[in-house]
Amino acid sequence: MRMSAINHYDYVVVGAYFVFMLAIGVYFSRISKGGKDFFAGGNMLPWWVSGMSLYMTNFSVWIFTGGAGFAYSVGWFSLIYFGIGGLAYWVGSALTAALWRRTRSISPIEYTHTRFNGLTRQLIGWVIAVNFTLSAGVQLASTSKLLAPVFGFDIAVVALVTGIVILTYSFLGGLWGVVVTDTLQGVILLATAAIVVPASLYLVGGFEKLVEALPALTFDHMYNGVHYDAHWLVSIFLISSIGFAAGGAQRFYSVKDEKSARKVGWLAGALALTGPLVFGVPPLVAKVLWPDLSQVDFFKPYAGSNPQDLVYLGMCMRILPNGLIGVFLAAMMAATMSTLSSVYNLVSSILARDVYQGVFHPDTTDRQLLVVGRALSIITGLVVTGLAILFVESEFGIFNLLVAFFTMFNIPVTVPTAFGLIFRRVPKWSASAAITWGLLTGAVTRYILGWDIGPQVYLSFILTFGIFVSSGWFGRLYETNRSLLVVFSLGLAAFFSWLFTGTAAAEINTLQLTLGIVAGVAMGLSLYGFSKLFASQTEADKEALAEFFRKLDTPIDVAKEVFGEGKKQVSTFPLVGGTVIVMGLLMSLIFLTELTPNERTILTTIIILMIALGAAMWYFGRKSEIRDVSKYMQSS
Repeated sequence: MRMSAINHYDYVVVGAYFVFMLAIGVYFSRISKGGKDFFAGGNMLPWWVSGMSLYMTNFSVWIFTGGAGFAYSVGWFSLIYFGIGGLAYWVGSALTAALWRRTRSISPIEYTHTRFNGLTRQLIGWVIAVNFTLSAGVQLASTSKLLAPVFGFDIAVVALVTGIVILTYSFLGGLWGVVVTDTLQGVILLATAAIVVPASLYLVGGFEKLVEALPALTFDHMYNGVHYDAHWLVSIFLISSIGFAAGGAQRFYSVKDEKSARKVGWLAGALALTGPLVFGVPPLVAKVLWPDLSQVDFFKPYAGSNPQDLVYLGMCMRILPNGLIGVFLAAMMAATMSTLSSVYNLVSSILARDVYQGVFHPDTTDRQLLVVGRALSIITGLVVTGLAILFVESEFGIFNLLVAFFTMFNIPVTVPTAFGLIFRRVPKWSASAAITWGLLTGAVTRYILGWDIGPQVYLSFILTFGIFVSSGWFGRLYETNRSLLVVFSLGLAAFFSWLFTGTAAAEINTLQLTLGIVAGVAMGLSLYGFSKLFASQTEADKEALAEFFRKLDTPIDVAKEVFGEGKKQVSTFPLVGGTVIVMGLLMSLIFLTELTPNERTILTTIIILMIALGAAMWYFGRKSEIRDVSKYMQSS
């Protein structure tokens, strides 16, 4: 089958895309006047922009490489995985979206200092920063692995250039620059994918023919040495739901009010439900077209390094004409750019607000916080770029790397972060205990016992959530019956020691046995020490908690808290809608190249989609923003 090779038209498209992203950063740099603007958009983000950004933030080019390779290998099973995200968004946002807005935060863990304590705030902050930074390194590695062979550049050069562009517009534009570029990138991505999916199905005779050509759905797969089954799907849904309840914080508290925050989650969930079709079908078609990648010239150079990771790109080069290949490459880069820019802004907000200001310089002004945040975003970007160069050489596989980080860190941190907004009677030290137990459980079950991901996540959740919600009871037990508490602690030490040694997935050696026993005893005995901390809550602590929850019970007064600070509505609809129209018109230049009739049809369809969507965003959005401002100002 014919597969296009990229040419100078594609280089021009990708180069122009990079310049455009930088221009957005420069444009929005004038909006960020302080830390609140840089990290929370001044609470002025339109809900639809924030919702699109939340959707774009949680996937990257990894879904076109590692995710596509996974789909190619496991078949229909992957479509269930791709579809989980939409439901998880809805569950997560229903739990916490409105509460996050009422925290009135500009950092996703800022509230934990009041809700829990300073140590918990630092512990959560550092774990989140490490987790997001490692995951971002994997995602940039995915981009580099995809683009380096296509363009003929060294992987390190691709990682460096891409990382610098993302870093620059994140550094200049802050959260505004991040979410607006996310929105534009999402439009490009979905418009292009809307063509790739039907065009790929056409190659195999339609969806019915695809179903006939592929093996039936099964729930038991080995992929690069890792076991995936139904338990893994359940664990991903569990992690994702709680993860969005905690990890969507920045998008939830950056909009005007609680109603807008809930809309953010619903929009992100609706967009995510397109995942099985948009991201799952083309790799399945590739499985039918190229059942043996080692026999296809395009994949032969990568035979020893997971060539299945490039099947989505192969489908695009089979379907799209030159120029549009460049558009799609830009769209795939956009997916990673949106994720990484959000990571840079999020991690720098934690380090600036919760570490620099929270620990070392409490008197930092809002303007100084902006300077510190920008400096820390540079450092974060450089670290991520270095990790990408390291990860791209890993034999573990990009999909497995991301899953490893995702399942290891998320549950221990997201459970107390999300449920700290919901459970009002748990004491201040409950989160520290939950994080400690969760991280230790994940490390032991995964890397000592070799458990599958599903059971690992189940146990991590049960123990993390269990110690969190029962912390108040154990605190009272410390005050009333310490002998019984000792019995509980010794009993748990014995149980955990057995659990961490007698349930190994394979034969364990003496070192693993010793480490399992030590970990089990440490967790069991730590219950007594944590219970003492649970009981140490003073009347002042209780009053601080009561004041915190009074704030959560107080609706946002938009006229006073947002517009009352002298803010003006930032008109994003005309900017985004007009830009989408211009981008669609510029694509018409591709007609100057030699195209087949089928390629002209594909190009025409994409241009019409872009212009129509841009016009709708401009017209309806403009009217919505005018009504929005009038409503809040009249209420004041």
